[in-house]
Formats: sequence, C-alpha cells, structure tokens
Amino acid sequence: MTFIGKVLAVINLMIGLGILSWSASVYFQRPGWFDPIPEGGPDKGSDPKTFAQLKQEADTFFRAANAASGTWGTNLKALETLEERRDKRQEEYAKRLVWARTGKDGKDAFFKPVYEKDAAGKETSVMKLYEEGGKQVLGEPIVGPDNKPLKGADTLLTNFSGDVKQVQELSAQIVKHRDKYAELTREIEKDEIRLQKMIVIRDAVQGELFYLSSFEVNVYETRETVLRRQKQLVLRLLELGGVPKVDKPKQ
Repeated sequence: MTFIGKVLAVINLMIGLGILSWSASVYFQRPGWFDPIPEGGPDKGSDPKTFAQLKQEADTFFRAANAASGTWGTNLKALETLEERRDKRQEEYAKRLVWARTGKDGKDAFFKPVYEKDAAGKETSVMKLYEEGGKQVLGEPIVGPDNKPLKGADTLLTNFSGDVKQVQELSAQIVKHRDKYAELTREIEKDEIRLQKMIVIRDAVQGELFYLSSFEVNVYETRETVLRRQKQLVLRLLELGGVPKVDKPKQ
C-alpha cells in the first residue's frame, strides 16, 4: 500500500467517524416532531413545534378563514346594498339640489324630512327614497313667513330682483310725491297767509258794518221822534185854532 493510499484511508476513516458522531447526535437530539400535544398545552416559556400542533393551528386558521370568508361575503353584500343606496341617494340629492334652485316642476322647492327605519325599527335616515312600487316619498312642503311653500332660490332671486326694481321705482315716485307735497305745502302756506289777511279784512268790514247799522238805527229813531213831535205840535195848534204851514219832511 502506498503512502498516499494510507493517507486517504486515514482521512476516509476520520470522515466516517465524524459522520457517525453527527448522525448519533442528531438521532438522540432530534425534536419531537411526531409527539402529541401535551395536556394543558406547552410549558410556559417554551414553544415546541410538532406536527400535531401545526395541524391544530392549521385547522384553527382554516376555520377562521372560512368564518372570515362568510363574513366577507355577508359584508360584501351589505356593502353592495349600501353602495346601491348611496348611488340612489346621490341621484336624489342631485334632484333636491335642482329643486332648491328652480323648485319641483317649477313650484315647491323644500320639503320636510321623511324618516326611514332600519331592520331594527330605528329611524336612521331623514330622507326616505322610495316606497313599495318605486313611488317617490316627499314630506310636507316647508312654508315661509307668508305661510306659503318656499320656492326655489333662483325663483326667489328673480322675485327679489323684481321687488328691488319695484322698490326703486316706488322710491323715485316717493321722491316726486315729496317734492309735490313740498310745493303744495308752500302753496297752502301762501293761501293760509292770504286767508289770514282776508279774515282781518272781513273782521274790519264787519266791525264797520255793525257801526253803520247802529248809526242808521239812531237816525231812523231820531226821525220818528221828530215826526211824532211835529204831529203832536200840529194837533196842538189845530186845537188852538191855527193851521201852521209845515214842510213835508224829506224821506
């Protein structure tokens, strides 16, 4: 046997002994892969891995996955229902926004809320969309200060613009009427001054009339007295036998 062969044989022997020692240690120190799950679970602080434990965890995860899948399906259906309701509500809100501007069919624009109940009977929404048969549900019209249903914003703006224009026209008329009133007031003041002057003149004329009337009465009374005295004198002279010549008094 050559030297190289001997060296190779020794190396082969050493390698074999090493493999034998490693195999023996692996066999004696192998983990308990096939051990059953210990009663009461593993000890605290240890985390052994066995096929039974892994199978139990896999079964648990499988059942959780099935439950999650069922829940996901239920929630997906509920989500689809809510999304469908959301789309309908968005369409309905778009209509309500148009109504808020122009009114429903050009008439009433705002309506009181109609509450919608959920499966438990609780009121969950302030806008019930449709009844059975697809009929739209609307509350009572909301009335304004004039006790009439409110109109759309554009309609109210148009009315407001018309009212503003009318107010401006009426304001211009008020200014004209005020100017006319001031002019009439000045004329009334002038007529009042003239009236006062006429009243003064009338009072003076009436005073003069009263004076002249009393003077005329005195004249007539004096004349009657003179005629009566003249008559008495003539009668006395006739009794005495004389007829005096008396001038007839002028009327």
